[in-house]
Amino acid sequence: MNFIPLFIAWRYWRTKSADRFGRLVTNLASFGIVLGVMALVIVLSIMNGLENMQKSNLLSTLPHVVVMPINGHFTKNEQLPQPNLVTQANPINSTNIIIQSQQGIEAGSLIGVQNAQDDPLLNGENVAQLLPEGEFNVLINWQLAQKLNLNVGEKIRIMITENSQYTPMGRVPMQRLFHISGFYYANSNGSEYTLFANLADVGRLLRIDNEHIQGIRLYLNDPFQVTELSRYFPEEQYQINDWREQKGEFFQAVKMEKNMMGLLVSLIIVVAISNIITSLSLMVVDKQGEIAILQTQGLTKPQVMQIFIFQGSIVGIIGSILGVVLGVAAAMNLDTLIAMINPAIVLPTLISPTQITVIAVISILLSLACTLYPAFRASKIEPAQALRYE
Repeated sequence: MNFIPLFIAWRYWRTKSADRFGRLVTNLASFGIVLGVMALVIVLSIMNGLENMQKSNLLSTLPHVVVMPINGHFTKNEQLPQPNLVTQANPINSTNIIIQSQQGIEAGSLIGVQNAQDDPLLNGENVAQLLPEGEFNVLINWQLAQKLNLNVGEKIRIMITENSQYTPMGRVPMQRLFHISGFYYANSNGSEYTLFANLADVGRLLRIDNEHIQGIRLYLNDPFQVTELSRYFPEEQYQINDWREQKGEFFQAVKMEKNMMGLLVSLIIVVAISNIITSLSLMVVDKQGEIAILQTQGLTKPQVMQIFIFQGSIVGIIGSILGVVLGVAAAMNLDTLIAMINPAIVLPTLISPTQITVIAVISILLSLACTLYPAFRASKIEPAQALRYE
């Protein structure tokens, strides 16, 4: 490999040019790349941190996936595929309900459980004692109990709109009185109107015999992996309901916001990198006499192109690497930096090595692309014309 073009490019980059304006444009391009890459790393790290925090807060108490058969019901001992992305699988009988008490009526959901591990909201409650089979007991959220002025031992009427029965008055929703056997304490969003009863008791309300269950509730390593479940549960056999039915629009909005913020900040990098064209074009004009002399000494036109390609690449590589280093350092210490301005603001960050690699690679490739036109113009310089008035 011929290192002469790289050596000359390095010397041109280090030495001070007689054209001060050209040098200023080069410095602005370098500074712009550093600033743009640094800003993009920080912004995406903040957006990743906010998305991860919302995922932990909103999805930690939701069943990530509920798998139900298209026809009929699962047996309690039925074996289903267990992909590696699944961390927990529990039987479930659930339905939407109307809660009626002396103080008012509320809409909610009723979930059948067997033990405290079946749902994170139960938080270690003694389900076997509080929800024995056949007693039709129910656990309700303490916030809902305060709202309806309910106490342990009182009765509430639960009506299931999905099932109905015939009476002399016509078709009416399935309903039954439940005893409040206890409260569970959870402040997560959306849990206020969730009630828990024994799995078999909920099955009876849904007219499911004791040997069958409505579906299987799955918890995943990463809730965003729900799209991969279709490989294990074919659509013609299983119905898959996941968390996106409740929170999908919110996370779609967060993703769109992250993409738009990334696009807007990326424009800083694009503008800075485009300055490389200006700086190299000015350098071609400034150095055309030297280029002509080098050509008379045996430097080929492809080598002339390489000089300016290397010089623009040096600006892009150094700017990108420095921007990534400063961006990662700022993202890792963002709490300290923000505390100096306003201690009340807390911004979670999550640094993605993949994103950082993509940012650096794209920045370097764009820098390289911007060098092609000035380098091509430099290779077209004819020594006789350039040295005519020297």
